[in-house]
Amino acid sequence: MQISLLFKLLPSIDLAMAAVVWLIYFCTYPDFARWRSENFREHHQSYTSRVGWVVGPLLLLQIVGHFLAWRNGAPVTGFVLVVLTWVFTVIWSIPAHRRLQQEGYNLEVINHLTRTHIVRTLVWSVLAIYSLKNAVG
Repeated sequence: MQISLLFKLLPSIDLAMAAVVWLIYFCTYPDFARWRSENFREHHQSYTSRVGWVVGPLLLLQIVGHFLAWRNGAPVTGFVLVVLTWVFTVIWSIPAHRRLQQEGYNLEVINHLTRTHIVRTLVWSVLAIYSLKNAVG
């Protein structure tokens, strides 16, 4: 992918990621609490495998795109916001998902995942707004 094309697509990528994380916040994580405990691990594994195909490319395009934008003269703000989402993902979300996969249904972990996800969702939303604002001037 050409760098100039990636720069043009960044606002759309950021908006798509914000939309995905809001959907996860309002629809997916609340449903975790409703899943039957005897099938939880199977459903969770299926969810994480499928959602990875959606968020994985978006995450990679964001980190690479905002890094390259910064290295090509854009303010560091976009890159910092992406790094923040990655840090929160590594310290909060990945461990919670690992626990759910290993232990199965655990309402305390599900609630923790939902509470911490709102912080990530807000940062991704700020990033999307920032990117869109920069795109329109």
